[in-house]
Amino acid sequence: MARILYAASGDGYGHAVRAHSVGAGLLARGHDVRFVSSHKTIQYLSHFFPDRLHEVFGLLTTYHEGSVQIWTTLVSNLQRVSRGLGTSLRALDRLLLDFDPNLVITDFEPFTALRARRRGIPFISLDNQHLLTHCVVDHPAGHRGDHLNAYLAIRIYFGGAKRYLVTSFISAPVRYHPTTVVAPILRSSVYDRVPRDDGFLLAYMGASGSFAKTCRVLEHDAGLPVRAYGFGHEGTSGHVEFKRTDPHEFLNDLASCRAVIATAGHSLVSECLHLEKPMLLAPIQRQYEQVLNAYHVQRLGVGRACSGLDAVVLREFLSNVDSYREALSHRPKAELAPILDAIEKEIP
Repeated sequence: MARILYAASGDGYGHAVRAHSVGAGLLARGHDVRFVSSHKTIQYLSHFFPDRLHEVFGLLTTYHEGSVQIWTTLVSNLQRVSRGLGTSLRALDRLLLDFDPNLVITDFEPFTALRARRRGIPFISLDNQHLLTHCVVDHPAGHRGDHLNAYLAIRIYFGGAKRYLVTSFISAPVRYHPTTVVAPILRSSVYDRVPRDDGFLLAYMGASGSFAKTCRVLEHDAGLPVRAYGFGHEGTSGHVEFKRTDPHEFLNDLASCRAVIATAGHSLVSECLHLEKPMLLAPIQRQYEQVLNAYHVQRLGVGRACSGLDAVVLREFLSNVDSYREALSHRPKAELAPILDAIEKEIP
């Protein structure tokens, strides 16, 4: 069996989910897997692979009032690079020398890919971001600047992968080879979950900004009980129960809700598709990946995209939940085994 080093970005829940599911799957197939990451991802993985983790320097995105702050993000990361990157790269070189992986998998983590390439170690890319650069995608109008920024950021991350495995629910022809589009990767506990409708809405807005207006709309206009996560506080206001973010409890609520109101992160959208949950999506501003996800959810007829939540948008969405659910019932289910097969084909 192979020695595999899995390097995942520390900035975003989706990277952590993929690392967990894919890493556990490869370990179950007998491979020796180690993980490299930072920030949120390494905290998440520490619950599952405490003896297989190595912390490295990681880039971070800065948010304010629900919007990505591009220049603040750039300046902040440049300052942090000057303080910690050198030490991290030396530790990474020692890990590559000692572990001597047969294959490196990078989930939007650039530094491990660069060091692997320097040492002649084959690596593959596994993420949803390269959909923008390696596939032909239909784009929403009116976001040219954010689209260009996202495209350029992804293009400069790294090159030279043995293969790019692009996880996506969007049907998109390949533009550049060697690229393979694969199904979204879900939390392992989601694949076999049986969904039901217990008559409440699930709201998730994340920690990217202030959502006071969203709270007011949910409290006064939802017309159904709401279980709300990611708003930064707990308690009950009217028919809205604000809950702390607990992955197990969140999944239980996700599987049993009537519909979801959320930002448009790839992982949550993918889980909603698998569990057949209609979505009302308000993408984080200036984060083009989320804008693209919401646009394609609406095109698929399984939900609605909006620039911000208000009473009119919410009522319109709720009036169409049954039609969204019908469209969802015809969508293919996500599977992990074909993705593990695709990774094993790249092992030298």
